[in-house]
Amino acid sequence: MDQDSTPKETVDAAKPLPAVSLLVGLLVILVASFSQYVIQGLNFVSGVLLVYGFPILVTALIAGRAIIKKAANQPLKAAKYGLGYFGAFTALSILVGVFIIFLLTIFNPAAVDLLQKPNPLLQVSPEVAWLMVGVSFLIVGPAEEYLFRGFVFGGMLSFFKSRHWLSVAFVSSIFFAIVHIYYAEVYEVASLVQFVDLMAFGMAMAATYYVSGGNLIVPALIHGAYDATAFIGVATSTAIGDELRVLMILISAFVAIVIFVERKTNKDTRQS
Repeated sequence: MDQDSTPKETVDAAKPLPAVSLLVGLLVILVASFSQYVIQGLNFVSGVLLVYGFPILVTALIAGRAIIKKAANQPLKAAKYGLGYFGAFTALSILVGVFIIFLLTIFNPAAVDLLQKPNPLLQVSPEVAWLMVGVSFLIVGPAEEYLFRGFVFGGMLSFFKSRHWLSVAFVSSIFFAIVHIYYAEVYEVASLVQFVDLMAFGMAMAATYYVSGGNLIVPALIHGAYDATAFIGVATSTAIGDELRVLMILISAFVAIVIFVERKTNKDTRQS
């Protein structure tokens, strides 16, 4: 899954977003995401409208037609490379996460215990957890992929045409991680593990968007499934949720290996 293995079919050249439009969209997404941490008394509906509804409305007015037009591009290629990139980047994030934990055990052993704290988003009843499985697929996955891959990454990609797409994906993934700042409040320095995971996921979905020419359906499904495994663990048992997530990672890692072998074989054939 290195740079040379990237398919030639990528996002079509798009008319760059004006700098002001891109900045307005980024600011709206950022403010809407952070507002949930400071506005008290939000219920589920008002929270969804604030965090997702308002920024989607604003970004749709700015570039919605172009984003939606490409959202179903090359579904088979998106599925293949979406799983492959998810597997490859997740494996990388696991290795980096283990290294971070190793460093914490040496320099700040108490911080490792913070990772045992429960995720506040998962402190719900089993009934609500089942509801959140559906929300993951129908709201969170599509909304976040539209905003962070469709608008943020896609907008940056069209604006910074002279930059390599990987550098743009990296910056957009930082933005994606930042809006999950609540992890820093809960896990403090140990939240580096979660932020590495978020960065890796953002990179994988951005790569999927790029190589498929703007597909958002597949990233939305992968995103929804990944989040859903955590809520399934609450609704049933932690073991079942973990097993489903591990299975998803293993299948994706296998697809990544298949893609790597396939590309390597094709490259060797061309050179012979």
